[in-house]
Amino acid sequence: MTRDETKTLQDVVVYPSCLSDIRFSELIHLFTLQHFTALQSDNFPFYRTTFWYPSNRQPQTIFEHIIEDLRPLVCPSLKVVGVEWWFSVVNINATPQWLLPCHFDRNDIDERDVQHIVFPEWASVLFLNAVPYGELVITDQVINDIGKPTPRQPRDMRFVQPSPNQYALFPGQLYHGVIGRMWRPRQSNSVRVTMAVNWWTEKPKANYMRDSMDAMATFGLG
Repeated sequence: MTRDETKTLQDVVVYPSCLSDIRFSELIHLFTLQHFTALQSDNFPFYRTTFWYPSNRQPQTIFEHIIEDLRPLVCPSLKVVGVEWWFSVVNINATPQWLLPCHFDRNDIDERDVQHIVFPEWASVLFLNAVPYGELVITDQVINDIGKPTPRQPRDMRFVQPSPNQYALFPGQLYHGVIGRMWRPRQSNSVRVTMAVNWWTEKPKANYMRDSMDAMATFGLG
């Protein structure tokens, strides 16, 4: 099991306005909220459509150029061989509780032997829009020898409010999820959109992961 015990919740970093105005504008005009919503209405499997961008290849698409823009903020080690990325798209009123339950990002979701689980060196989230709730929640919990979060209840947490062009970077072994409105008054429904970017020292084994070059066609962007 690959876990950097030196990295903790204290290593979480949030960068406001991380991309240049030109790059971020290019992204949101290419892939509009309306297009995300249309795909969602057609039951597009956002969480079963991830992409792999190897470190030894020059960027070809806007998404790969964005990853290269983020790279200096991450400073990944030389062990990182590539990036897995995808879009997270949820309705903020889908549930008043956890919009995305807390989980560990891992190289193989079917692996049951904890000793064979590998985590990304760094996990990260690029926020595309602002919503009234739907915070990214990162806890100080890590996986234990039976595959459960430890400690059983978090001792500390970090909440990141969605904001356009904000980038949250955190150690890949930490437990995390997306919280709903919980105790707060219900607001008008909207779609929360983020680009998840995980930096890996080995290629994950997901059978639904595609080459990053296929992303434009996959999302119907021409």
